[in-house]
Amino acid sequence: MGYAALIFGFLLLAALCLFNINAVVAAFAAAFSVAVLASLPLTEALIDVFFGRFGTIAGSMFPMFLFGSILAKIYTGSGAAYSIAETVGYHLFRFAKTEKQKYALGFLSVIFSAAIICYGGINAAVALLTIYPIALNIFQRAGIPKRFIMGAICGGAFTFALSGPGSPQPTNVVAMEIGTSSAVGLVAGFVGAIVEIIVMVAILTFLCIRATNQGETFAPGPKDILNNKTDKKIGFFRCILPLLALLILFNYFKLNIALAILLSCVVAVMVFYPELRKEKILYSLNEGAFQALLPTVTIAGINGFAAVAQTVPEYEKIINGLLTSSLPPVLMLILSIALICMITGGSTTGAQIALPVITPVLTGLGLSLPFIHRVGTFAATMLDSIPSSGAIIMAINIAGLKMKEGYPPVFVSTIIATTAGTIAVAFTMSLFPMLP
Repeated sequence: MGYAALIFGFLLLAALCLFNINAVVAAFAAAFSVAVLASLPLTEALIDVFFGRFGTIAGSMFPMFLFGSILAKIYTGSGAAYSIAETVGYHLFRFAKTEKQKYALGFLSVIFSAAIICYGGINAAVALLTIYPIALNIFQRAGIPKRFIMGAICGGAFTFALSGPGSPQPTNVVAMEIGTSSAVGLVAGFVGAIVEIIVMVAILTFLCIRATNQGETFAPGPKDILNNKTDKKIGFFRCILPLLALLILFNYFKLNIALAILLSCVVAVMVFYPELRKEKILYSLNEGAFQALLPTVTIAGINGFAAVAQTVPEYEKIINGLLTSSLPPVLMLILSIALICMITGGSTTGAQIALPVITPVLTGLGLSLPFIHRVGTFAATMLDSIPSSGAIIMAINIAGLKMKEGYPPVFVSTIIATTAGTIAVAFTMSLFPMLP
């Protein structure tokens, strides 16, 4: 019954998330089903294992999400996030000579804006809320149908911004636990990012042209607010100062990621104080703390379910079967991480579970730790965004779209493009192992 318990538990988790059941409730229900079907001791499985892992993960991840959410609110409240997107969009749109170029540069503007925000340390899930109203204005300006909007936002937030070298996002941070630095695979990581951008912009532009030729156009939803401009636009250099501070503190001075984000919040308050004042600072603190709870408990809940699943003897047999197969080590690395991330519905959660298990095996087969880190983080973003993923459900809901409308462009950005990026990183690091 062990295999049946695991399959049923994973399917139940996916189904409950698909129907918008709270991620913690869904994870607990799935863990309960696994424990019952596999005849595990209920008290030990649900109280000790599930909530034990829940507490450990929540305690370790909450500081990062807390300060990241506060930083996002500071950027939104001050108008700095809007200024970044407006600056990027203005300079890119200057090059648009045809409708095709306008669509491509519209997508590129949103992707770059989301990536800048996420590379600056703002949690990817929080960045969806930050970028969405800005993306609406860019899409209106470019005439891109709204159903493509989360394909562009997720293309900047859920792809290379999570897996790229030096990223302060949790997916890259948890990979450092195998004994590497945040910027390993520097050149290959940038190659992978460029490939992802090219693939997603090319395919989304092609689909957009086909949609507009069939009569589709930009149409805001009933709750969408357009032209939400600040009274005074903040200069681009001033906008990115806190983000640069975070990247330097995290990558150069090697500060703990939570502490680095906290200090960047202090920098942001000082830099944006004329636009914030006391009221918006207090609002940013209160709302940021509140919004940090959702991503924290979501990841903790999924980890709790995974911990229960790992106690089923058949789970270890599945992992060992994959790791002892005749697959080439590189393919073994990519498939094992991608599949576990697909099952858990998150790149951070999947990488956190998979890397400690597979790293000893893969190093024994000749793969280096930098290779495992960088290829592994890119592989973690390949299949983590299936429709049952909590982050994808949240993204589609933010845009007020139906899954069948909003998901196909997301599929392009977060599965097709990330698969191409992972292959590019693996080839680059395999062919040029001496590159930094």
